[in-house]
Amino acid sequence: MNSKTETTLSSKRNCVSPCHESATATANQQASGGGESFNTTNQRLTRLTRRASKRPALTLQFHYVTCFCIYNILASKKQLCDVQLMAGGTEVPAHRVVLASCSPYFCAMFTGDMSESKAHQVEIREVDGLTLQKLIDYIYTAEIEITEDNVQVLLPAASLLQLMDVRQVCCEFLQSQLHPSNCLGIRAFADLHTCTQLLNQAHAYAEQHFSEVVQGEEFLSLSLQQVCSLISSDKLTVSTEEKVFEAMISWIKYDKPSRLEYMSKLMEHVRLPLLSRDYLVQIVEEEALIKNNNTCKDFLIEAMKYHLLPADQRHLIKTDRTRPRTPISIPKVHRSALNQNQGKTTWLNPAFY
Repeated sequence: MNSKTETTLSSKRNCVSPCHESATATANQQASGGGESFNTTNQRLTRLTRRASKRPALTLQFHYVTCFCIYNILASKKQLCDVQLMAGGTEVPAHRVVLASCSPYFCAMFTGDMSESKAHQVEIREVDGLTLQKLIDYIYTAEIEITEDNVQVLLPAASLLQLMDVRQVCCEFLQSQLHPSNCLGIRAFADLHTCTQLLNQAHAYAEQHFSEVVQGEEFLSLSLQQVCSLISSDKLTVSTEEKVFEAMISWIKYDKPSRLEYMSKLMEHVRLPLLSRDYLVQIVEEEALIKNNNTCKDFLIEAMKYHLLPADQRHLIKTDRTRPRTPISIPKVHRSALNQNQGKTTWLNPAFY
């Protein structure tokens, strides 16, 4: 599964209020050793809050941003941290209340009767250290970079920690990267992690770009069930049914010893009656795989009988193989939260700001 660009899931920097910029600047000055105490910082933040009160719509927004700026400073200095998360040798200091406020996973862990609710060190299994650090940083900053190199580890980790915003944007990133060379791999990944919308989008993409998809390695590596699911679809977009027949033959020949037994099962989904009579006689009938399979020869005879009928009587033969395919346009990826900019995609997190 290949994808080719980079996504940044980030704070709403392009639309931030002046209050947020001032609060961030104040917090950053202290974090970089500016010499100010928290009392001085609080005095400045109080003045900013009074100024923000003149613009009521920004007050709550400013408050949230300011709080998380301070939380992040404290975490970076390991101050007031009451839990240490462990993963793959990586230690991530954090505040239980911050984690619990953003993640139902951590909320259940720290407020329930589990031993982790009181433990100072908590091991997070099934997540590597770098990924855990990125996700905890996201909780504090509402920023996370999603790339082709990390999306396949970020999505399941975000699912585990129940950071659904990150999971959703990982899905949107993969949707935006759909290509004939990777859509089947993305579909399998979505199926594995129960990403229903991404699964449907990838499957629809494969249907619409079938002629290009079957030329790639991913198609040849599909299971029998996956190939049947694809070539049996009424929504398959092909210029002629020849593409489906040729794709099926290529899949069999890719691993002939183990796949030859599936020949009749696959031919059941190839709509031979929709092929031209010349193609049936010159190509299909001459194919050795067809000649050596009695069931496949029956499908060929069915198609020839269909062509022997006058055009106005062909509707009398009603099978799945005589039904024309009815492709539809692929739905566009929902990108309301994504902005493209010079090879990067920035997600604006409205819930945080």
